[in-house]
Amino acid sequence: KEQKKENPPKLYDLTTLQREANRIFGYTAKQTLEYAQSLYEKKLLTYPRTDSRFLTADMEETAIVLVHLAAKLPPFDTCSNFYPLVSLTISDKDVTDHHAIIPTGQPPQNLTDMERHVFDLIARRFIAVFYPDCLFATTTVIGEVEQIEFKVSGKQILEPGWRVVFGTP
Repeated sequence: KEQKKENPPKLYDLTTLQREANRIFGYTAKQTLEYAQSLYEKKLLTYPRTDSRFLTADMEETAIVLVHLAAKLPPFDTCSNFYPLVSLTISDKDVTDHHAIIPTGQPPQNLTDMERHVFDLIARRFIAVFYPDCLFATTTVIGEVEQIEFKVSGKQILEPGWRVVFGTP
């Protein structure tokens, strides 16, 4: 038996957003960019065409305010009792032209299903980044029955940490 931890995910850049939207919803890279661009034009997201997964130091206060605002919007309002570790997302040297994609704090209204899916991915990721690690235990059993060796592994979530934002252990 061994205890392990899984760090929260990093903020989205365009490529990781496109990969995630494809994996979960089957959207192409082009579709994901179109939905994110539309959300940007509706002032719901920051500039989506970025290769950075970090924020700049001058955004620290803004990020603290935004994460608390985002955590008050349905369906994220069940995730509001935490103290964000914003410093983990700050790295001036890892931001080139634009910082990571984050919500602006404006409540989403009149979105298509596809836009809502992309907004949900970004908002949940933005909130999850500030949660503590997920702690889990893995158990491995090695045995032999009638000269046949076998190995069985299991995983038990001890503290879900950031995974509560996604509703998955």
